[in-house]
Amino acid sequence: MKISYDEEGDILEVQFTLGKPGNRTGIGLTDQITIFCDASFHNALGFVVTAYSKLLTLPELLLEELCRIPEDIQKKVKRLIAESPLSHFLYLVDDKIGVEDVRISELVAIG
Repeated sequence: MKISYDEEGDILEVQFTLGKPGNRTGIGLTDQITIFCDASFHNALGFVVTAYSKLLTLPELLLEELCRIPEDIQKKVKRLIAESPLSHFLYLVDDKIGVEDVRISELVAIG
């Protein structure tokens, strides 16, 4: 697992694995949260959160970008979010998503 945080841009990027070239896709959940997975939506590869520290102080966000894609893909993406490793960082409440404030000690246990 590779984790990087750009304090100036307030961007958190977490990469679980690279995946295979040509077999990766990104799915926007909100304007601030994008996840990356394999093209079949079975394995999470990582995610990026912009305005990370701000999102930690806000209630859950509506999944406005995810709601624009076909329902079958929405279900697969929601399943990915509910499972490890994404579930250590993101959580779902109905059609909203929240960002976990994960401590470094917790990340060592995950990785």
